[in-house]
Amino acid sequence: MRSRLGAAFLAFIAGGLLAVPTSAQEEKDWGYNKGFFFRTPQFELKISTRTQFRYTFTDFDEGSTQVDRGEFTIPRARLRLDGYAFYPWLKYKVQYDFTGQSYVVAVTPQVERLRGPDLRDLYLDITRKPWTCVRLGQFKVPFGQQELTSSGDQEFVDRSIASLAFATVEGERQIGTMLWGTSFEKKFGYEVGLFNGNSRNNAINDNPGYLYAARIHFDPNGEFKLSESALDNPQTVNYTVGAAYVHNTRDAQAELTRQSAEVFFSLKYKRLFILADGYVRSVEQAAGPEVDSDGYIAQVGVFLIPSKIEIALRYSQVDSDIDLPDTTTTQEQIGFNWYFSKQELKFQTDYGRIEDESTPLNRDTEVFRAQLQIVF
Repeated sequence: MRSRLGAAFLAFIAGGLLAVPTSAQEEKDWGYNKGFFFRTPQFELKISTRTQFRYTFTDFDEGSTQVDRGEFTIPRARLRLDGYAFYPWLKYKVQYDFTGQSYVVAVTPQVERLRGPDLRDLYLDITRKPWTCVRLGQFKVPFGQQELTSSGDQEFVDRSIASLAFATVEGERQIGTMLWGTSFEKKFGYEVGLFNGNSRNNAINDNPGYLYAARIHFDPNGEFKLSESALDNPQTVNYTVGAAYVHNTRDAQAELTRQSAEVFFSLKYKRLFILADGYVRSVEQAAGPEVDSDGYIAQVGVFLIPSKIEIALRYSQVDSDIDLPDTTTTQEQIGFNWYFSKQELKFQTDYGRIEDESTPLNRDTEVFRAQLQIVF
């Protein structure tokens, strides 16, 4: 399925090239701007990559059955193609991750899991009218402030436990369509989407339901770009506030029905970055009581040297069942970032503690991570 989608899209791109008249070809432009690009009045192609090299050391609680370990990984190795075809307002994006998909290759004598290629994004944007744009294809559901922020623009090595528990589940890439838009001053924006609701790269909708999503945000002082850290050292306060909602209806015999809501706030001012994000979720089970859960993120970062050296603090919490005791997981982290060339070349380290009350041993895990990211 992934190879067929990719081949079809490459054919579309090739068609765009062939459709350019001779006179337009004379106006072609090419070069490098955070990626290599080729552009004519009727076609644009930009090629870029993002790779992360990471080391993680995990120190488990003394009562844990697991052994302390360190490991090197490449969590992301992505190739991205984007631009426009035929018209500047008919935009496209393709993103492929060479290490993004986990799969089982053997189950005896033990389970062996490997990672392989994974199609992340493949969509078209019709952006002729800023207020009423349309997106078609496979892309992120509009839910989760940290999830919607690129993994390459995070203030910590990776997203928080609350984002992973709520936003990654609901905001996972899906196949569907979305109506979205912003005001001409980009002080207000919205997204409304309809999706299959069964994750990315599935050839069919395996249930009779859909995933519905809606999100609104207000940026009173102008567009707030979804990236963490105040890298541009803004001299006026730039902030965003908003809410999002997701309803995922699945066959009651096969899965669950989930309703999730989010409220968020982010701010950038001079050297300061602040993020506050809260989630609630209600799960209707095919058999059993309804399960309600909640979680939140509180995060702040300050540049010691503007646009170069930053320190950050994060506290995140998830309560998987608010009606039961001892179901809370908390995360405390401190991070240090060195930006050599903004987000395109940066070195990050963070140290954190995760306490999981739901385990019999009240397990306390400490994690140190170091990561180098390069984008070109």
